[in-house]
Amino acid sequence: MKPLQDLAVYDDAEFYDHEFATRGHDVPFFLDRAVRADGPVLEVACGTGRITLPIARAGVDVTGLDVMPSMLALARRRSAAEGLPVEWLEQDCRAIRTDRRYALVFSATNAMQHLHDLDSVLAFLTSAREVLRPGGTLVLDVFNPAPAKLTRLPDAPYHHKSVTDLDGTRLDVRAATRYDAATQVLHFTLDYLREGESVRTKKVSMRCFFPEELLALCRLAGLDVVHRQGDYDGSPFTGASPKQILTCRASTGNGPR
Repeated sequence: MKPLQDLAVYDDAEFYDHEFATRGHDVPFFLDRAVRADGPVLEVACGTGRITLPIARAGVDVTGLDVMPSMLALARRRSAAEGLPVEWLEQDCRAIRTDRRYALVFSATNAMQHLHDLDSVLAFLTSAREVLRPGGTLVLDVFNPAPAKLTRLPDAPYHHKSVTDLDGTRLDVRAATRYDAATQVLHFTLDYLREGESVRTKKVSMRCFFPEELLALCRLAGLDVVHRQGDYDGSPFTGASPKQILTCRASTGNGPR
């Protein structure tokens, strides 16, 4: 397996947490799934707990797993401040170590796309399958590759979004992308600009999973895809969907549909 790439982008947990503090459109989807799971829940690549903590507030027995100690340290402080009984595991998702079995395991918001090589992807899917209890479900959430985004030229940066810095000042985020078709990895360079001057730069690389490929990878890992959605509103998956949200179960031999 290849080493995980671009983890330095998550070293500054305080800035990361602040940058995505207002992102919430995906939370109701995973909260609903967690409540309906009727059993313990594991979030893989939980970060600072943006989704894990709302699940815990709903009274669900939830565990958060992440490979970055900086992210988990902030998540632990936040759960402790609220008196929430969350278990936090500092582990690589490709080798999940726990005696527990979960009714629901999920990986949200493109986190799986940090796994660039086949061995890493299959190791994660297999490891997640093995910690499911009988009848448990695994939910995967990745973006649906859009040809227009994959064909952007690296020398044509664009305005990606605006955020506030920790001191409250406005930052404009300029993105440049380069897609490597041989590896199916989309490389991002994000420059955070204050009044036109760069104050920080992030580099992120995301493996693109094409729809039929993702179904095949699940099958190789012993998973049946029992449902496929195209966004957090529960809409059916189509070629034009922004997301691929797959609900999987340990294989019964029926294959994906």
